[in-house]
Amino acid sequence: MGKGNSMKRTKRRIPRRAAICLVVVAAVVAAVGISACAPKAHPGVPTPSASSPSYVPEANQYGVIEMKDWADQYPNQYATYLENNENAWPEGKVNKLELYPEMITLGKGYGYAKFFTEAGGHSYAMYTVTHNGRVTENTKAQCLACKTPNVHYQVAAEGNDAWKANMYEQVTAYTDGTGDIAQAEGISCANCHENNDPSQLAILRADWKRALGPNADKASLSGEVCGQCHCDYSMDAETGTPTSPYDDLTTMDPDHALQWYDEHNYVDWTYASTGAKMLAVRHSEFEYNYGAGGNHMTRLGYDCADCHMGTQTDANGEAYTSHNWTDPLKNQELIDNNCSTCHKDLKAEVKAVQDEVWTRTSTVGKRCASYVQNLEKAVAAGSLSDDQLSRAQYIQRAAAYYWNSAFAENSKGAHNPDLYRHVLDQAETLLDEGDQILGVTSSADAFVSEYNPDVNTVTFGSDHYYNDQPAETATQDYGTAAAAKYGNQ
Repeated sequence: MGKGNSMKRTKRRIPRRAAICLVVVAAVVAAVGISACAPKAHPGVPTPSASSPSYVPEANQYGVIEMKDWADQYPNQYATYLENNENAWPEGKVNKLELYPEMITLGKGYGYAKFFTEAGGHSYAMYTVTHNGRVTENTKAQCLACKTPNVHYQVAAEGNDAWKANMYEQVTAYTDGTGDIAQAEGISCANCHENNDPSQLAILRADWKRALGPNADKASLSGEVCGQCHCDYSMDAETGTPTSPYDDLTTMDPDHALQWYDEHNYVDWTYASTGAKMLAVRHSEFEYNYGAGGNHMTRLGYDCADCHMGTQTDANGEAYTSHNWTDPLKNQELIDNNCSTCHKDLKAEVKAVQDEVWTRTSTVGKRCASYVQNLEKAVAAGSLSDDQLSRAQYIQRAAAYYWNSAFAENSKGAHNPDLYRHVLDQAETLLDEGDQILGVTSSADAFVSEYNPDVNTVTFGSDHYYNDQPAETATQDYGTAAAAKYGNQ
């Protein structure tokens, strides 16, 4: 039951099934295993397994069984989830607007141009969404889609109007009115697992099921539960639904996404000085790993969790999947036991790819920002015909979209260097055409940074913060008996 419900908790006995893998509690990464959550065996790495629960705890007022209530049955998974607290936010996080000022020009008029830092751990999800400089007092609950399962259960019960509710009011309701972020269920078991059985994977986001289409079985369920949030999406202007720009798994790539957005007239914001109808890309790791045929690793049968959720062994010798999502290059055991069977020096290989691709991503972004600045001048001067202006505006929309697709994907090229190169080539081809229309060459060197150290800071927008709660007390379940028992504090 919900925290405000006084009914006595009951335990419903259910049959135990054959052991299968327990994986992701977060909406952003997923399980070990290929189809039907059947874990793969890796050389030198034990295969995790987890049984169905012996009883089902009572759900909260929204119908979600909260993570802390599964802790005693799945202590290893819960304890490793709490380790995400070590990836603190915002303390020590890089201000990306300072590092990549092209973001400010390309996103002018939209949230990411006002505030953008490195991400914190998943246990900070509810804190980061309510304590960043992109949100305002008018932000809608649709921004909670990948932060809590509660909102999905609300939408199922109340309809799409729940997406349009005020985010802060909704969060307050999730805290039972206390305003204590730690008491609001954040990224949780129900995001990626069956609500009544965490040993079974399940996609929560309804639109993602639609977007996967009839060929959903061509990728693993393990990867797809990651992908429901690690994907591109925008907000449906009519229903408020977070909507992915696809109708089938086989078309999940940036080219088809842009085409889908164009055909469905999606606009995230209008660029005031040029009139361009712009799009913002969320981090589309699924598309770069699984979409449109997949990358090298997923074609070999690997999934997100194989790299980002390392296998661990508890004191009883039982293997389990860690729910602390990490950079696999920091998991030396994984590299030694698995990656090194094919890679002589994986870290060096990844660095070489990232040095090439990420440098070019920033260069193309600066060139695109230079084009926007050239277009601003042409619009102000009134030097373009109607047809020229229309095409130049679309080039801004499309070139910035391609750059943003590469920039927002978090691997800096490592997941799919060929797709990165293609996406950046697409942006540059558009910019070449735009330069011809404007009669002036865009370049990274010509870009004039609009970074303002007094405004574009990590603390910008603090007048919109939800409360003054310290970040370290706002992690998932902080202050609860379960978190104290399994290591949160």
